Amino acid sequence: MKKVLMFVLAAIIVLGLGMASCGNQAAPEPAPAPEAPATEAPATEAPAAGVETKTIGFYADAADSYYQLLNDSLVGVAAMDPDVDFIVDFKVGQSTADEQLRAVEDFITAGYDAIAVIQNNPNTTSECIAKCVAAGIPYFGMTHDFSSVPNAHDAAASIVYDFVQGGIYAGEDALSRGISKVVMIEGVLGQGSAGAQSLGFLKAYESAGKSLGGVTAEELATQKTEAKLDGTQELEIVFWGSGNWFAEAAQKTMQDAITSLGKDGFDGAYVQNNPMMEGAIVALEDAGLVTSEYWLGSMNGREISWGWVQDGKTTMDVNQPGAMEGAMLYQMLKAYFAGETFRNHLHPYMTAYNIDNIDSLLPSLVPATDIDAFLIGYSAGNFVTDINDPKFKDIAGFN
Repeated sequence: MKKVLMFVLAAIIVLGLGMASCGNQAAPEPAPAPEAPATEAPATEAPAAGVETKTIGFYADAADSYYQLLNDSLVGVAAMDPDVDFIVDFKVGQSTADEQLRAVEDFITAGYDAIAVIQNNPNTTSECIAKCVAAGIPYFGMTHDFSSVPNAHDAAASIVYDFVQGGIYAGEDALSRGISKVVMIEGVLGQGSAGAQSLGFLKAYESAGKSLGGVTAEELATQKTEAKLDGTQELEIVFWGSGNWFAEAAQKTMQDAITSLGKDGFDGAYVQNNPMMEGAIVALEDAGLVTSEYWLGSMNGREISWGWVQDGKTTMDVNQPGAMEGAMLYQMLKAYFAGETFRNHLHPYMTAYNIDNIDSLLPSLVPATDIDAFLIGYSAGNFVTDINDPKFKDIAGFN
């Protein structure tokens, strides 16, 4: 079976996947960025004699390239380790809770050694955790937070970026540049990770003592246009919209905002992932607007955004590579199967960068869409990957 994984890794490296993160849509070729010297991909190793094969059922809620990168990283990093032999069954759903539940039930029936899930919603996750506990199979939750469900602590582990903190990074940057009229393009209105980014953005202004119009950041992020404002706001969300994590949908939303507000009706836009930012850029340029004259912030940190920020096309971004989640999952699974204690509910670390510091931070950014580059960097120790490092933060909801 290890040979199969080695073949998968080799195929991945040959293909040089260039997928977008947190978006279902393949991205155009990345903007030029400094090229690393040519180097060979890390070699895979045969498992040591006597290494026990472990099977992992891995369910993703949707056909999302970010999720695929997470799986490719898990498979690739495990294939480089002679002390493990993982067989990963990666199944993709169509964004329904029923599919998530059925997939977990099927994994349990098949007798997998562990189950990892990118959830549809926390309530379904709660039911899935209960079924795994009853079957004696560990449940690993990925990408989306479920710490609020009653039996969350019964999960073996969870990995999710701190989307509130990502929003705070963007809000702090916008505030430092005097931005006060913002178009907010969420991934999906009200979705957990999208709402968390909006909340973080608003919290940055709230923490600085700026009026949001007589409501709290929490109230405004939740109620959006339904919030009862008193006219005192020093930060105005002048347009709320959804880009559904896709470029085309975000382009339409940005076009609607420009039509509604006019070119002087906003001075910035928080567009919550890079595929949507691609659409927003097209909309601005199609309207004859110069993107550098607006504050444009995002959270993904794909390689294409490194070039955008270097060129001043966008203002800031946050490096949030899906491949890191896969590498963390590999470490947790290895420790679990070895019967070792491990840090089990963690936020991967992020790096915010902007037009002022991109050149100095570029060497520390983690490849976000190039799985070949990620695996080479992982093998070479070019970036922090050990979950015991303090750069990885415990998820507060599990404390």
